[in-house]
Amino acid sequence: MATKTLRNIRTAFLAACVGATALFSGCGGSVPLVNVNEADYILNDTYYASCKLSGTYGEDYNLVAQNSQYKLYMREADLAVVVENVETGAVMQSAISYDDGKSNKTWFGAMQSALVLTYINGSNDNKQADLVNDAVTKKIQYSDNGFKADVYWTKYQFGMTLEVALEENGLVAHVSDESIVEDNEKYMIGTISIYPYMGNSYLDTNEGYLFIPDGNGALIYLDNKEGRFATGFSSMIYGTDIGFKDSQVVSLLWDRYDMVTENEKVLAPVFGIAHTDDEIAYLAVVEDGAMRATIEAHPNGVSVDYNRAYAKFIERKLYTQPTSNNSTSGSLHLTESDRSHSDLRVRYLFLSGDEANYAGMAGAYRDYLIENGELVVGDTSYNTRVDFLGTDRESWLVGTTGVTMTTVDDVKEICTDLNSSGVSNIFSIYKGWQDGGIYNLPITSFDVEGDIGSKSSVKKLMEFMASAGNELYLYDDALTLNPDEATASFNVINQVNKRRYKISTYKDVYDEFMYLAPAKTYANLTKLISQMKKKSVTGLCVAGISNNIFAYNFGGNTYNRYDCAGTYEATLDKAYADMSLVLEQPFAYLWHDTKAFVDMPLYTSSYIVEDASVPFLSMVLHGVIPVYSEYVNFEANKQEFFLKMVETGTFPSFYITKASSSDLIYTNSSDIYSSQYDIYRDEIISYAQELGAICEKTEGSYIVSHDMNDNGVTVVGYDNGTKVYVNYSDSAKTVDGVTVEAMSYMVK
Repeated sequence: MATKTLRNIRTAFLAACVGATALFSGCGGSVPLVNVNEADYILNDTYYASCKLSGTYGEDYNLVAQNSQYKLYMREADLAVVVENVETGAVMQSAISYDDGKSNKTWFGAMQSALVLTYINGSNDNKQADLVNDAVTKKIQYSDNGFKADVYWTKYQFGMTLEVALEENGLVAHVSDESIVEDNEKYMIGTISIYPYMGNSYLDTNEGYLFIPDGNGALIYLDNKEGRFATGFSSMIYGTDIGFKDSQVVSLLWDRYDMVTENEKVLAPVFGIAHTDDEIAYLAVVEDGAMRATIEAHPNGVSVDYNRAYAKFIERKLYTQPTSNNSTSGSLHLTESDRSHSDLRVRYLFLSGDEANYAGMAGAYRDYLIENGELVVGDTSYNTRVDFLGTDRESWLVGTTGVTMTTVDDVKEICTDLNSSGVSNIFSIYKGWQDGGIYNLPITSFDVEGDIGSKSSVKKLMEFMASAGNELYLYDDALTLNPDEATASFNVINQVNKRRYKISTYKDVYDEFMYLAPAKTYANLTKLISQMKKKSVTGLCVAGISNNIFAYNFGGNTYNRYDCAGTYEATLDKAYADMSLVLEQPFAYLWHDTKAFVDMPLYTSSYIVEDASVPFLSMVLHGVIPVYSEYVNFEANKQEFFLKMVETGTFPSFYITKASSSDLIYTNSSDIYSSQYDIYRDEIISYAQELGAICEKTEGSYIVSHDMNDNGVTVVGYDNGTKVYVNYSDSAKTVDGVTVEAMSYMVK
């Protein structure tokens, strides 16, 4: 056999099989490969001679379901599956299609098995159980659209039922909570991964990428990484669980400034893989179990030479329990007494042809959310976001004194000036309106800081804003408690180890904050909304609980992230029914409770493993609900940030004060280094003119394509035919006959 690339050999072989299709992994063993050079491989002809083709993927795989778009094959030995596009013959497979001979048996078991577990034995929580290396009993039942397999590990005496169903647009893999059994206290389930190698590829045998939900979205290309990375992307859906977060030493600049930027949170429970050469892709949606799961995406070279992405569900964790108030005196390693109780479900939305890319994934997710009522299409007409800071506090001889930055009358004056200057629609969030200033938390009643106005003046301001076509929302951090201003006893959470959770601010006035118990948040917000409604003040922006969930101990009881999220969702469901509600950077499970997405990240965490950033979330939400950027004031490269807003269809945000920001130097708002209206007035007007003009041509339209050209020009396509060309390079470029100047844009 002549030397060719692996992909070319596979194509030639399949073409010779006259109506039959063969999958390398299903032919009774591993593919023997001989490395020729970086790109080429020779396959042993005797391997193909051992294959018994019968119109399926070899003798090990059986066709178990089929619909108009896809076929589903399954291998009983390890429950591995193959999904084949009926029209094109392109496949996605859950097990590796060949073995390069480099992997030990543990890795090989993970690469073949439908279910890969870790179990806890004493203080060790990293032992693997799979369907290849362990003694497992299986009872398989077939149905019209898939199969159900009862699986039990006889040594460890735990098991579960895996259900797999082929649907019109993809595949659903499900483990019900009630099916999980643990019959031996010595071995307890730690994590469960379902089809961790679904859509895998070896080195660079496929063109394409892994999609990860870091920030707005990022890609990891399927090129040969040449072993450069020791780890891939691993991040918890919906942010870190502070209930298990160990304290850590922070390195501060001048013992005052924390110079490390936090990673972006995973805001949506999704990941994906695209094989662009085969024109097949999937977007995976973690439907159940997302509250306690991580997204794992590892390129080739990270432990093994296979690209893969999957969700890992956490059932139990080890944690550290201090044995005294002195942290140096010792601690115990304990296991959670009870595991998580939630179904585990991953839906794979398959895409083909021109839609087999990240833009197609975004469209599929948008359609999925709308169809399931998780997103409601609303008014997406253009607005400029102009937020205001009312008051903060600075230390005084005894206690603190107020620092007034923007009064109610100032807000009215500024908005009147902007309206008369052509900024016709203003979306505004008023922070620090409450009695005691922005960090007098929690807000338990509708009491307005006297230095900025009164309850009646806030009501009149809201009426004025509405009459002028503007919107005004009062800001409430519903999560945080300031122990210098409110009683912490019986109100705040402890971590799972029963230690009080505290947040250090490294600021002069208030040096420490805590988190309210979710039940207390519910009571406070319910009371606040009731009082606001009595005064006909109906606009509320809720922060804190919109993008944090955690396990916690309160009142002697331990609650998990599912409990926390359930309370927050019930709280915000009620608030949304009672008020005009917007949420600050909300997690996806709360998107149905907000009129707008506030503080959309336009970048990623810039992990070294990422090859490109993409505006996935912006593509999902554009044309559905308004999306507002993080504050323009604090961006170092404003020109690039402006172009990012053009590219993503995101509306701009400014944080404004009437007084000079230098007045804040001795407050907890000292990091607001530039905010005075007189400085930003012209910029606000200019942004409104340019971005508003683009919105007139794209309003209500979905983003359906997004192409990043090698010459630095990104082309964004809308379903109404509009195209936006954004040139990030330092020279003029021409694409599609459209010339775009350096660091500029063009709308066609």
